[in-house]
Amino acid sequence: MTAGIYLDHVLIAVRSLSSSADSYQSLGFKVTPEGRHPGRGTHNRLMVFGPEYLELIAVHDPTTTPFRPSMSSLLEVREGLYMFALGTDDIDRTVDAMRSRGIDIGDPLPGRRDAGETPGYTWRSANLGGALPGSECFLIQHDHTVAQRYTLPPDPTTHDNGVTGIHHVTLAVQDADAAAQRWQEVLGIAARDVIEVQGGVRRRIPLDNAYIDLESPVGPGLLSGFLDRHGEAPFELGLATPDIESAVPAFRSRGAIVECEDGLSAIVDPSSAAGVRLRLVQTSS
Repeated sequence: MTAGIYLDHVLIAVRSLSSSADSYQSLGFKVTPEGRHPGRGTHNRLMVFGPEYLELIAVHDPTTTPFRPSMSSLLEVREGLYMFALGTDDIDRTVDAMRSRGIDIGDPLPGRRDAGETPGYTWRSANLGGALPGSECFLIQHDHTVAQRYTLPPDPTTHDNGVTGIHHVTLAVQDADAAAQRWQEVLGIAARDVIEVQGGVRRRIPLDNAYIDLESPVGPGLLSGFLDRHGEAPFELGLATPDIESAVPAFRSRGAIVECEDGLSAIVDPSSAAGVRLRLVQTSS
């Protein structure tokens, strides 16, 4: 069993970092200053909640050999959810545990982000590539605490729209049961029993701080249409709020198109969020 795995961050690939950051700021998120990845040709801005955060990432130097070539391919078609990182406090031990189960995972490699608010911070990451159905994925272990990494804007983890964290990432897959089996093989974390959702079925992988939802369609609909257009890929991003009755008008007052569903969740239209389908989810804290 691989223990201590949490959702570290979700990457949102965008064509213009500045305009996408403006869009998220207009929705009531605090967005960090620009950071750059030396030698990788990308730059980013972040929305930090705690151990987890959202990363708006774009290409700033197209002459640099891309560190993740699939991002350029995605941006030729659309913007939106790209991939995500799974956090661990001991990347070497986690990599060894996965390899002992026959999982093909890369060696941990160093990374760095240079930003205006800090002298730069570092990490190590190990690429899982296509080992997991529904998304490219990688492990990460940071060398600095959240407080050390982010000093601007002030109180960066408190957002005016009431969002307190990431609740889930939904991956569109052809077969939720088969996908769940593979995720269990890779992470050593068992999926919860299948449940019916709108237009499909779901298997849920519980991480330490969030969920990975594997959803497959049972007939024509939004989920099946997404799979037809994009294949297996991240489909939806769930954001936690302790007071959805306040969060929905907070988003609407900032111009977002929001559709309430069952009193416990609401959908923010992708046109309001750089191509990302956001779901606001009522939580207890």
